[in-house]
Amino acid sequence: MDMINFNIRVSNSLTFENFISLLKEVAISYNSKKLSFEYTLEEKLLDATFIDYSAFESFYNNEMRFDVLKLEKGNSFIGFQNSQGDLRIFGKSGNKSIVHYVIGLLKDNMVYAYIHNDFDLTLSRTKNYRVWKRKLKEIPTYVQKVNNPQSISERDKYLIDLESLPTHYHQINTGDKLWFGACCEMYFSELYYKYIPRIEWDKFTDCEENTVSENGIRRIILYKDLSDFENIENRNKQWAFRNQLGIDKVAHKLIQNGTNPTVV
Repeated sequence: MDMINFNIRVSNSLTFENFISLLKEVAISYNSKKLSFEYTLEEKLLDATFIDYSAFESFYNNEMRFDVLKLEKGNSFIGFQNSQGDLRIFGKSGNKSIVHYVIGLLKDNMVYAYIHNDFDLTLSRTKNYRVWKRKLKEIPTYVQKVNNPQSISERDKYLIDLESLPTHYHQINTGDKLWFGACCEMYFSELYYKYIPRIEWDKFTDCEENTVSENGIRRIILYKDLSDFENIENRNKQWAFRNQLGIDKVAHKLIQNGTNPTVV
């Protein structure tokens, strides 16, 4: 079974108290039998494990700084993270239903979200040429390689040029802290209209779906089957999305302006 990887950035409109309430609702529905909690208390990084949400609820108090709580179920998990006030929900799963459930609970309280095939996402972050060869045997022709300036042998002679991948992304860690990328299923808040005019989003049609909910969240589904990412038509849809909306141009401009993003 192909695993999916998802990431949701929660907007500042959702208070931390409501974030915890949402966490409780998801935890009860997900029915995880292992909850892994990372927290800070008196400047010490600590962790604890619980068998259900009620055990966590009895343990947790306001003297602790909530860092990460993972609801685990086999190879799948849903993580809830608080990083210096930035709230995020992320994880891996065998299907999209739990992700759609969480997104439905959030309504308009999110900045962006994406749902990506986990294998494809892993490769999109990997510059190591040998990893690509090992995992794929043959590297797709569209993937460009460059000389590795730190090479010390033939084994590490090349690096993968991540910008040549239609699924690479740019994560901006300052300012509005937006994500710019292209994958199977994506959600964008109205905050993105500051960078790319709404009319450009409305004009994009090379996809399975481009709709806006009553809460103002735009959902774009480039292709339906998450496991069919290497299909050339789906790769072309990713490039069409990037090129028609100027995703990379915007991200590169933010980089040049010194907003200190992480480019992966």
